[in-house]
This record gives sequence, C-alpha cells and structure tokens, in this order.
Amino acid sequence: MLQKAPQDIPYSRSLFLLLLLIGYLVNNLYLALSLPEPDWGTVLQVVSIHTVFFLGSLSALMMLMGYRARVFQTLTALLGTDIIISILAMPALLAINYFPHLAGYFGLILLLLIIWSLVIMAHILRHALSISFLLAGLFVFGYFMLSVKLVDYLLPATG
Repeated sequence: MLQKAPQDIPYSRSLFLLLLLIGYLVNNLYLALSLPEPDWGTVLQVVSIHTVFFLGSLSALMMLMGYRARVFQTLTALLGTDIIISILAMPALLAINYFPHLAGYFGLILLLLIIWSLVIMAHILRHALSISFLLAGLFVFGYFMLSVKLVDYLLPATG
C-alpha cells in the first residue's frame, strides 16, 4: 500500500477527463446517498462547486510550488483514488439508511475510509510536490477543512 506515485500514471488528458466524468457521477450518487431526502438540483450544484474547488485549489497549489507539469498526473491519481474510496463507502451509506440501529458501526467505517482517503491524498501530494509526508498531510488537512466548510455553507441544513 502507498507504493505508487503520481508519476507512475501515464500522462493522458483522455484518462483525466474520463476519471473526471466518472468521479463527478460517483460523487453525485455518494452525496445523494448521504442525504436523508436528496434534492438532485442541490446535489448537482454542490458536487459541481466541490469539483471546481478540488481542481482549482490543487492545480493552484501545484503551480505555486512550481510543478505545473505534474498537474494532470496528480489530479488523475487523486480522481482515481477518490472514485475507488467513494464506491467502497457507498454500502456503508446505504446500510446507515436501512439499519439505523447500526449507524455507529457504519459511521466508524466511513470515518476510517475518510482517514484512509486523506492519507492516500497526502501520499500522492508528497510525491507530486517533492515534500515531506508531514507537510503534504498539513496541505491535505487544510484542503479537507476548507472542503467541509464549503459543503456546510452550501448545505446548511445538513451541517
């Protein structure tokens, strides 16, 4: 685990765009499953804004740090891992809705998947930016907190 780096992924705009589309669809489904009564208009809006925030903030960070050439490979790696983890989390989201008496257990599974996702993201950024894992972890934690605040702002009733 955590042995591959973004440079191990082929530079491919087609692969990036494919994963961007799949990720967008998966994240729409993920958010809809996590809401008690999903409004698809709101779901599409939130995922669209979150996707722009994801692409913009990470691209800006890469460019500010002088790694413009690695942007597509890094975003491709991040999109791919996000898709996998989101798909792995969906059964737990469904289980929370169908087995509310076991919500604590499934919530713990979701928490562990979120932590795993952050560790993977830090690993990818560590290689992409040629920085320490600690600094990459701080970047990821900051990104995660801003992302949570953005979703809370966009969905105040669920926050």
